[in-house]
Amino acid sequence: MLPSAGLAEETLTGLVVHPFWVVVSILNFLVLLYLLRRYLWGPLLSTMHARAEKIREGLAAAEAAQAERERMQEEVARLLAEARREAGALADRIANAAEAAAADIRAQASAEAERIRQRARTDAQQLHDQALAQLRSEVAGMVVLAAARVLGREVSADEHRGLIERSLDEAGAQLSGGAR
Repeated sequence: MLPSAGLAEETLTGLVVHPFWVVVSILNFLVLLYLLRRYLWGPLLSTMHARAEKIREGLAAAEAAQAERERMQEEVARLLAEARREAGALADRIANAAEAAAADIRAQASAEAERIRQRARTDAQQLHDQALAQLRSEVAGMVVLAAARVLGREVSADEHRGLIERSLDEAGAQLSGGAR
């Protein structure tokens, strides 16, 4: 063997493509592709789809929560406005009731004052009448005494009383008529 012939043969075998190895490589590639697809890509894609679905559900839940929060804010605002309106109405009713109670108290006080004034007038009139009666009695007694001294004789007390009462009534009528 020639040394140059051995070199040529070795260089040819390194560049030669063996169909057996090509088929084995293709089969290896297909088996690897099948295994990767079955045990790696399938679970990986399903995990990614599941994760994407969870993200979509989370976004939908977030949007629903946002909508619910906005609805709750509107509800709170509505309830606050209603509570303010009711508080204002209640304050108005209380103010009206207080004014009505004050007016009632004023009316009662006015009626009580009028009743007290009327009682005072009645009491004053009674005191006036009693004073006049007492004064008449005293004047009658003095007049009887004076008439007895002037006449020098005693006139019956009943006659004197009748005369004096008549005179006092006439004098009272003249005084009342002149005062008015």
